[in-house]
Amino acid sequence: MFDKPEEARMTEEEAAKYGREIDAKNALYENVVVEDSVNALSEVEIPPPISEEEIKRRVGEQNYKNIKDGGVMNSINS
Repeated sequence: MFDKPEEARMTEEEAAKYGREIDAKNALYENVVVEDSVNALSEVEIPPPISEEEIKRRVGEQNYKNIKDGGVMNSINS
């Protein structure tokens, strides 16, 4: 797309061209329509909720205890 060293400045024409290329690239991902029937799961395909024992097995018993008994609110982003 842009073949200049990072320190180099773009001309107005280069910036406009670069912007159009980025806009075209982003347009590929915007307004993507997906049919509802494509994502719909039947009741048979929906897995049942997992048990507390299965959660302990997956995350490790000590991690499970730390979260359940710790009383600390974890950050969503951590």
